[in-house]
Amino acid sequence: MAQDDATASLSRHRVAVVADPFPISRTAVASLLRHSGALDDAHEADSRPGALELVRRMRADLLVTDVDLTGRGDGVHLCHQVKQLARPPSVLVFTGADDPAVVAACLTGGADGFVHRSASPERLVHAVETLAVGRPVWYLRGQPEETPAFAGHGQPGVPGMTAREQQVLGLLLGRYSNDEIAAELHVARQTVKNHVSNVLRKLGVANRRELLASQGAVNRAS
Repeated sequence: MAQDDATASLSRHRVAVVADPFPISRTAVASLLRHSGALDDAHEADSRPGALELVRRMRADLLVTDVDLTGRGDGVHLCHQVKQLARPPSVLVFTGADDPAVVAACLTGGADGFVHRSASPERLVHAVETLAVGRPVWYLRGQPEETPAFAGHGQPGVPGMTAREQQVLGLLLGRYSNDEIAAELHVARQTVKNHVSNVLRKLGVANRRELLASQGAVNRAS
């Protein structure tokens, strides 16, 4: 019994910060998470500085944030910031944005999970519970409720993307050329071209320029 109690305490967030520019939305999410039993308490913030200060002061275990707070893409920048803390929380992006580059920016920004706002309350709670046991989870727009979320182990990723493709995606977003990616990963240039083609196809973008253009718009605040 003692072991079961210890396991339960390790698989549960205690304190969360919910960052959202809209009062009704953030209050609803905070209330849902409190009453679901997924955590003990949830504090609310309407800006990146306010959320960062709360995460630090409350030693939050979980940050739930939109992609856009008071500025374009500053939720992604907030994710970068909290992941640099000595005791970083899990980060769940809860947003209505569904552009593939937004998902990619959240991934490379260090987010542990992504839930589109079209998800049901039950799915949001399940995502929080999944993160609490150390498993990344990504609920994208259009996934049927009965479809399991992508919830892999280790590095979070875009559904259906291999670990190597995630590495290539990160380098693409860092504006590496194919030759530079080949040198970084110690693989042949043709292998890189194949990986790049697969990454772009899985993200639903036509080419590298389209990916970088939309990713740049998302991260302008960073």
